[in-house]
Amino acid sequence: MKKTFLFSKHKNLGAKFTEFNGWEMPVHYTSIIDEHNAVRRSVGMFDIAHMGTFIITGENSEKFLNYFTLGNILELPNKRARYSMILNENGGVKDDVVVYKFNKEFMVVVNAGNMYKDFEWFNKYKTNEVKIVNVSDDICLIAVQGPKAVDVLQIIAENDIRSMKYFTVSELKLENINADFCRIARTGYTGEDGFEIFISKRHIVKLWEKLINLSVKPCGLGCRDTLRLEACMPLHGHEIDENINPIDAGFRKTINWDSDFMGKSKLLYLKTKCLKKSVAFECLSGIARNKNEIFVDDKKVGYVTSGCFSPTFKKSIGMALLDINSEFGELKVKIYNDKREIKVIEKPFYKRQK
Repeated sequence: MKKTFLFSKHKNLGAKFTEFNGWEMPVHYTSIIDEHNAVRRSVGMFDIAHMGTFIITGENSEKFLNYFTLGNILELPNKRARYSMILNENGGVKDDVVVYKFNKEFMVVVNAGNMYKDFEWFNKYKTNEVKIVNVSDDICLIAVQGPKAVDVLQIIAENDIRSMKYFTVSELKLENINADFCRIARTGYTGEDGFEIFISKRHIVKLWEKLINLSVKPCGLGCRDTLRLEACMPLHGHEIDENINPIDAGFRKTINWDSDFMGKSKLLYLKTKCLKKSVAFECLSGIARNKNEIFVDDKKVGYVTSGCFSPTFKKSIGMALLDINSEFGELKVKIYNDKREIKVIEKPFYKRQK
């Protein structure tokens, strides 16, 4: 398995590891609940260097990204970010991505398990006016998340990050770290305020140690999953994949219908014939997990895409993909051989106070 540049640091901290898309990643250091609560109440940090980062430049880079993602990249302001998706020809989601515009270039952050597939897909269609460089081996990413993230990072940042707006990106100057590449974005995958830092690989250890010295709690993939699920953020391979389109998955607002993009003709057809819907639910007993089937009486009407015990709400929660008319009856999820009642609720479970 691949290891991030901080692997030895995780090991020294006593992390428990798991395999994730071919990477050996920390699942937790103390406990999932402990780390989850640290992010909700204070500040935690994640090594997310397994994610892929592409730098896209060239005269037609805007038009290229406008075609190969759902968002309106042509009107993306400088130093802003946009959540988007890459579709296949049939409208299925190849990956969900964040696109950052930084002066004359774009950074595209992709999921670890899809990095090589996405890079190949982009290069299959690019023209000579577009240059795509996979810088994932040269740049490391750290996510610092939680209500105290801005206060902690401002201590070591020499430029003002406190005034950064949500979904913006900026150059980052760090105290006593002269990195070749260092940018900061006010983005994240936890439902909390926070930042994601892109930094040259040879400087990542020093940054990590600075954050440790400021009592930022190291967090693993375990609580990253519970945090994102409470915020109803999708995970590729669960809420979205190549066989699930963004309309069924509940991402109509992400689609820029005014643009011509890969998979648009299929989505226009599906727009009027939507057969599925993504819902959030509470499980009244037991914990529902991915692929557990959901029934109305004896009829299967869908399946769980993600489920966990919520440390914030202290109950079992999840998301599911259901037939469009499935709510006209009592919903039950099959856990092992028992059917447990579930209750559909409004998304998201958790929304931070601003």
